[in-house]
Amino acid sequence: MSCFAVIKRLKHCLIFLVLICGMTRSLIAKESVYSWDFSNCEIRDILYAVSLDSGISIYADDTVNGKGDLKFAGCDFAEAFDSFLIANRLFVVKDEKIWIVSKFRMSCEKNLYSVDAYDMTPSLILEKISKEMNCVVTYDNLPGNKLSLHFSCVDEQGLLDSLAKRFGEYEVLKSDYGYHFSKKKNVRTMGISDGFVKVLQNDDGFLIDVKGGKFSDVIEKLFCLEVPVKSLAESKENRSFCLLSNGDNLIQRTVFRCDSFTEALEKICFQNGFSFVCDSGIFYIFADSKSKNSLIYGERVWQKFSLKFTKAQDFLPFLMKKVGNAEVMVLPDVYSFLCFINESEKESVIKLIDEVDIEIDNYVINLKYLKPSEVMQYLPPEVDKSAIFLADDNSKLYFRGTKSGFDKLMKQIEVCDQPVKRISYDLLILQYDDTNQNSWSSSFEAGRLKLGDRNKGSIILGNVMNLNLSVVSCFGLKFAYDLQSSIEESKTKVFVDTTLHGVSGKKISFQSTNTYRYRDNNVDPETGKPVYSGITREIASGIKLEISGWVSGDGMITSSVVASVSRQGVDTSSSTGNPPPTSEKMVTTEVRGKSGEPIILSGLTMESDNEQGKRTPLISKIPLIGNLFKSKQVTKENTQMVIYLVPHLDDEQYRKDENLSFLDEQWAESRIEEFCKKLEIKAGE
Repeated sequence: MSCFAVIKRLKHCLIFLVLICGMTRSLIAKESVYSWDFSNCEIRDILYAVSLDSGISIYADDTVNGKGDLKFAGCDFAEAFDSFLIANRLFVVKDEKIWIVSKFRMSCEKNLYSVDAYDMTPSLILEKISKEMNCVVTYDNLPGNKLSLHFSCVDEQGLLDSLAKRFGEYEVLKSDYGYHFSKKKNVRTMGISDGFVKVLQNDDGFLIDVKGGKFSDVIEKLFCLEVPVKSLAESKENRSFCLLSNGDNLIQRTVFRCDSFTEALEKICFQNGFSFVCDSGIFYIFADSKSKNSLIYGERVWQKFSLKFTKAQDFLPFLMKKVGNAEVMVLPDVYSFLCFINESEKESVIKLIDEVDIEIDNYVINLKYLKPSEVMQYLPPEVDKSAIFLADDNSKLYFRGTKSGFDKLMKQIEVCDQPVKRISYDLLILQYDDTNQNSWSSSFEAGRLKLGDRNKGSIILGNVMNLNLSVVSCFGLKFAYDLQSSIEESKTKVFVDTTLHGVSGKKISFQSTNTYRYRDNNVDPETGKPVYSGITREIASGIKLEISGWVSGDGMITSSVVASVSRQGVDTSSSTGNPPPTSEKMVTTEVRGKSGEPIILSGLTMESDNEQGKRTPLISKIPLIGNLFKSKQVTKENTQMVIYLVPHLDDEQYRKDENLSFLDEQWAESRIEEFCKKLEIKAGE
């Protein structure tokens, strides 16, 4: 391949890569996602941010001002931008390099003009029209108020004449150089047909009577009055003025008399939002938006107020609600402040201080039974959480407020600060065994007793009387005697005899298990022997008990009991490589009863087969013949766990076995005699 062919091929590859990059960039640009959220922001700032995000040069001309909103999230930039322009009454002229945003739009077609303008002063409108028409437009003093207008398909002269009418009493004069907007001379300056300005001065003072007159006309007449000879103190030389702001606003109606020139000037200025200062005999009149407040709220002066218990900075929110437009200055001592108010407002502030500036102190909340964290978690609805504070170590609780508020809080806490009701459970778990060599009957038939042997009653029931659970009081004397006989015959085993204590609403757990640990192993597929992995595992067998008790308002005890019994089988891990088998039975119940009423859980029966082997040493290992010297015995065992549970309220006085018996001697003798009569035992036997 020649060198030129290689260069040509590389050139084609570069062109292809450039096209691919351009297409990719175009796709990325189309899929750009924009997200803007502007609320009450300057329109110029919004346009600047949009320009940065979109990469488009956007310029706002001198007509754009004010604030606006822009909330948009999506890919369609053009739709979002157009909606923003419409909402804020803006127009845009798009160029290849820059977009110009304006409140003015003008177009010309066949010498007919269309003009749209929003919120623009007349002078700025004429400036834009002069630039678009490429002609000179001059004007006299135009009104300063902003206008919005729309003209469609009008010629040049008609457009300017319409603008002159829109501006007020103006006319358009055309010359060789351009156009001039001139104010009509035959129009009265009062602004309305029946308006007038009447300003008089005599020996009694000044009379001001104005209807529909301009502020500037009233000021001019006031300063140009003929001064009477008696009023030499206010000579004409001292009545020079300079109006620093636009005075074209109309005074609809005002009539008043006053004694002095300064008072008349003050009332006229304050009524129209102006103020003045006198320097070197010249009154400088300027716009002051706060001047009307002196008429509405009276003469204000700086007043000092001092607080006793509340800091001035904390008092300000209450003050602003009461006197919203007052100026306030906090003093360095933080408990005093200055306020620019009048006399009537001063009385309101003093009354507000009496209501708000109350003594606040810190109090310790002493609790008897509840924890401070529990009080914070379950505060009464009437208590303000912001007034209660928890110590760093959670050991104390503090209240910040008034003494009356603290007393009210303590009354409510006393209702809640009560001891939690405690519950105790007398627990007795019996294990009944039944094998083919050891049969037993659930009726526990007892032998005959001798009637005269009363002193041996406690000895006969010795094992039962020593139990923590008061069996005789709960189940009767016959059950106690049957249980004693079953224990003596090894048919019954006392598995658990204890007392569990807890509180209402909390869970109590009891567990009596044996833990079997074995090493986890795997069977080698080649040799068939177990290979230990070095991991030790556990199997727990025995009895587990969980009790959840709750005491209701009437003293009834609701108990939820979950009992499970598990049993481990014969260890076969050495021969089979598997852990020993386990079996488990579970009982769940929920009962409700009075204190002292027993709960019995039965049905936790476990069955197992035990194999016992006997053999003669050495000879039993001979094949075939050794079987004659071996013997096996299979024993089937049935084991039943019965749980006796008696709940008690700890604050209830109930009899408990402390020595050999919980019964006194007379009560025991009467019960034994009654029991003997039922068995029809004759005296002397």
